[in-house]
Amino acid sequence: MAGTLPEENTFPVLDFDFDRPLLAAAKTASSPMVSIYPFDRDAIVAGRGSDLDIEINLSRARADKVPVYRRMGGGCSVFLDPGNLIVSLAFPARGIGGIQALFDKSSQWLIQGFANAGVDGVYQDGISDLVVKDRKIGGSCLYRTKGFAYYSAAILVTPDLDKMEAYLCHPPREPDYRQGRSHRDFVAGLNRFLPGLTVTDLARSLTACLDPSAMGKAFSRAGSAA
Repeated sequence: MAGTLPEENTFPVLDFDFDRPLLAAAKTASSPMVSIYPFDRDAIVAGRGSDLDIEINLSRARADKVPVYRRMGGGCSVFLDPGNLIVSLAFPARGIGGIQALFDKSSQWLIQGFANAGVDGVYQDGISDLVVKDRKIGGSCLYRTKGFAYYSAAILVTPDLDKMEAYLCHPPREPDYRQGRSHRDFVAGLNRFLPGLTVTDLARSLTACLDPSAMGKAFSRAGSAA
């Protein structure tokens, strides 16, 4: 009798293609471009190398009809919902290496944008987490090709932590500062620190404060320094 297939092999996985217009426009213009938008649905987004059976409660996702997407960048699976704001950046970057340097430059660009928007106290920890007071408020990924890079961050503003706990298993890899904490004890929405903040408010503020063109030279230097 044939063996049972892993559940991930029977679960439809979609391409995370929400930023394809941004990527196409940035490549055509050969200049940095940013896209900022509230996420409009409940979804699970797996990293390029994620093992769905290990990282996701696929039976629960199937029962609740929650779609699973796979992104171009790495990292473990995350849960997104309309309480999340997506900030994506596409930019020329010389060479083919320098992943961590590009991550650091991109994160610092976004952190400065937060500060300019009046959201203070955000810092980077782990490889690329965005953190406030030891709580993860945003995760990011980076995809690198020759001469080009794509950075995308999901910012938790008013996240549904019950659903996050329901659909995500404890990750097989975690940064040291997590210290084994559950999703609920590890992550937080920005509204925990800024009561009343909404996704729409933050989108408006960051749109006014983030200037991708100002970082073009820094990105090129980061890519060529690898």
